[in-house]
Amino acid sequence: YSSGMFSRLAFAVAVHMEPDILLVDEALSAGDAKFKEKAAAKMKSLVAEARTMFLVSHALGSVAELCNDAIWLNKGQLMMRGEPTDVIREYTRFVQVGESAYTFEDM
Repeated sequence: YSSGMFSRLAFAVAVHMEPDILLVDEALSAGDAKFKEKAAAKMKSLVAEARTMFLVSHALGSVAELCNDAIWLNKGQLMMRGEPTDVIREYTRFVQVGESAYTFEDM
């Protein structure tokens, strides 16, 4: 399998097992636009069902849309914890980029 195919398969298996805690590490960055749309819809349904989910991502748009709490780690140090929009604003300031379509894509 390619890395994209492996990520898609792993994501599909994980979310359809109805886990109590789901750890998603950059899995939404693999695949085409259709997969990303389906994966985002599944993630939203898991959140709505009050499941515990950890999303590890540089995709700021996914963090803003899917999370209700965010932490920002830098070289193993906790930089900030709070509302996703607040954490994203401080993160983009720290890395000296603006909040644009480019920064909200997978980085």
